[in-house]
Amino acid sequence: METRESSNTAQPPPTPAEAEAALGDVEQARASISDIRTPLWYFLAVGAWIAPVGPLMSLVPDLPLGPAIFLGGLAVWAAGLAGIVHLVVKRMRVLAWLTPRQMLPLAVIMLPVLVAYIVLEGVLDLSWATNALTVAVGVGIIVFGIHHRFRGGTAS
Repeated sequence: METRESSNTAQPPPTPAEAEAALGDVEQARASISDIRTPLWYFLAVGAWIAPVGPLMSLVPDLPLGPAIFLGGLAVWAAGLAGIVHLVVKRMRVLAWLTPRQMLPLAVIMLPVLVAYIVLEGVLDLSWATNALTVAVGVGIIVFGIHHRFRGGTAS
């Protein structure tokens, strides 16, 4: 709903110089954000947080305490992961999503991990494969982080 004040005070369009200056500010902000790279400690922390999940799951007892311990552990784990993500966003001062091109090395790392898991668990029926999967995923995230930070981290 319009008020009298807003209907009587029409804003003049910006001058070409003002528009050019505003566009320059936007381009400068975009360029400064594109130079931001996710710090290596983030990938190390996430990988280290994910890796022990499988082995720890094998320690959860059966009924009656097992489900309660599992749910409590899941809540602590999720809160810890949220804390790591919050900390990196707070330190970077921006939530920067990686582009599909930047994520390609992660897919290249994780595809052999998943194939190995399928072979170990599905074909060879090795019971420890499920516990080892999170360790392999955690290590894969760390390897990806090293690659991203030192080779592929620039925005495309």
